[in-house]
Amino acid sequence: MAKLLIYGVGGKMGREVLKACKADPAVQAVAAVDPYCNDIDEIPVYTNIDDVAEAFDCIIDFSVKDSIYNFLPYATMHKIPCVLATTGYTPQDEAYIKESSEEIALFRSGNMSLGINVLMGLVKEAAKALSGFADIEIVETHHNQKVDAPSGTALMLRDAAVEGAGAKRSVYGRHGLVGKRTKEEIGIHAVRGGTVVGKHDVMLLMNNEVITLSHTAESKSVFALGAINAAKWLVKQPAGLYNMHDLLG
Repeated sequence: MAKLLIYGVGGKMGREVLKACKADPAVQAVAAVDPYCNDIDEIPVYTNIDDVAEAFDCIIDFSVKDSIYNFLPYATMHKIPCVLATTGYTPQDEAYIKESSEEIALFRSGNMSLGINVLMGLVKEAAKALSGFADIEIVETHHNQKVDAPSGTALMLRDAAVEGAGAKRSVYGRHGLVGKRTKEEIGIHAVRGGTVVGKHDVMLLMNNEVITLSHTAESKSVFALGAINAAKWLVKQPAGLYNMHDLLG
């Protein structure tokens, strides 16, 4: 059984992970870290990871991007794998994650959903097959509380399209006299409103025909389940930086 520490347990996704752990006999949430949470009594909740008394095998982080500077030094020192399920990392953050992965096993994905990661493969193949023929546009829709745009998932889908079709230039929304669209563009558009968990559409637009590859997350539980599956797999891996492709492969 893998013993897990949930970083950011007081947030919506942290609570989903805690709930999902109860339903999976292969894992056990033994502790959590969240300086702002005081209403969870199922497991011990600490304000600082250095104070955690319980032993654990893996950290699942669904908090905010800057938290890596709080728990990765501890994880590196104690050789504890980590699942990084947060988005919005800067190039500096990514460099720090890469450096840490030389010491411990890290799993990072902008989206923990199995379906989204299958969609990435489909986007790559479609972009490759239609390279030179299709204009590619990505539209992502999320709830009105999401703080980063475009979503990490939209950027993952952009990267999949680029991998399939070759070098492209990202255009984030359009406004004003932007000129005619070129084949080298991939348009990325963010919609925010209501309580939408997550919807991503990749459109391949050709002369007189359009292919749309779409994924809709109907519950946040899919991301929690993906993170737990990643943790169960990660605890068996050597140091390195892994993603959902490695898990599915």
